[in-house]
Amino acid sequence: MRILLVIFSVFIGGQALLADNVPSSGIAAVVNKAIISQSDLMNRLRLAAVSSGVEPTQENLEKMKPQMVRMMIDEQLQLQNAKKYKIEITKDQLTAAIKHLEESNQMKEGAVAELLNSNNIPMKTLEDQIRANLSWISLIREQYAPTLQITDWEIEQEKKAEEEKETKSQYHLAEILVPFDSPDQEERVKADINRLIEELHKGAHFTALAQQFSASPTAAQGGDMGWLTEDQLVPEIKEALKEMSPGQLSKPIRVSQGYLLLAFIEQKRPGEEGKMLFSLQQALLPFPKDVNEEKARAIMAIASQISKSAKSCPDLEKIAKAKYSSAESHLAEKKPFDSLPEPLQKLILPLALNQATDPLLTEDGALLIMVCEKEAAKVEKFTEEDARNNIIERKLSLLSKRELRDLRRHAFIEMRM
Repeated sequence: MRILLVIFSVFIGGQALLADNVPSSGIAAVVNKAIISQSDLMNRLRLAAVSSGVEPTQENLEKMKPQMVRMMIDEQLQLQNAKKYKIEITKDQLTAAIKHLEESNQMKEGAVAELLNSNNIPMKTLEDQIRANLSWISLIREQYAPTLQITDWEIEQEKKAEEEKETKSQYHLAEILVPFDSPDQEERVKADINRLIEELHKGAHFTALAQQFSASPTAAQGGDMGWLTEDQLVPEIKEALKEMSPGQLSKPIRVSQGYLLLAFIEQKRPGEEGKMLFSLQQALLPFPKDVNEEKARAIMAIASQISKSAKSCPDLEKIAKAKYSSAESHLAEKKPFDSLPEPLQKLILPLALNQATDPLLTEDGALLIMVCEKEAAKVEKFTEEDARNNIIERKLSLLSKRELRDLRRHAFIEMRM
């Protein structure tokens, strides 16, 4: 499973057109007096496939259609409501958003346009999505933020909860939420979640799928829920985590809003070690293509000699290359202990400085790891303003869900697929 930032969060399927101007055969859905055309739908499906790593075959696109149409209907409602309150997104804002997308993904300027053009996806498809995303955020903030009441008690509770986090295990999670409004939709939504799981096992990107298909407010962050303690989790997620390890996907989880797919990214345990920064030297003795058990044992033996001989990180790199000409080395500097995979944490925790692990057998070869240095991380103080911002974002998220639910309830919606 790869959890990668691939494409900017996308929130709208196509600009509203009068339904009377489009042949009925070209309509995917009608939302009040606007339509989502089949052309809009196909462009959106191709964008979803390209950004998430799903092979854009006709079969895959057909499987994605039902959930994509439901997402686009909600997004059209969001855009219509923003228009009602005269919220407009300028060309400069769109340009800035695309530039941010490129920078955050370490892409050169203009790379997004090249990617879309090479896949025959109109730039308008992405621009419309960004426009609706920004419009909805602006609408919710303008409507509710000025009147939100944050009490001193809430701020103190938020600060207290943040302090207590350091004494509890924390879970870094990501989610994809697919909702349903009536019991007759439940089996179809569960099937949609299972299809997403299939695509993830084939190599699709969790972040992009969350941005394209999740109905949770975390979709804008690729489904990232951040670090949470057990008492911040709903019972269904707590139960699912009992059967999961970092790096794993859950089975479909039935929650009050629909079905949830959970990615368990990493875990923090309480204690001082979690606040340390580790610098690690790694040396890999790669196996040849024709490796067999005898050759692998011989390479592991060489790695064992290197482990015993190396007395420092520069030593490890130097000796590895001297004893094994194709040896590869990598220095990872000042990595937070909590950010390291759990198996690696267990390996390095007992090591003294400048002590290498025993050789680790991997698919690629014999791996050695040495701790070069460790130092206390600087922990920024959690301020009253941080607490206030957390509370505001949480309340706005709940209000956004309620607003969309109400829009859905009072809208005329007709699917024509």
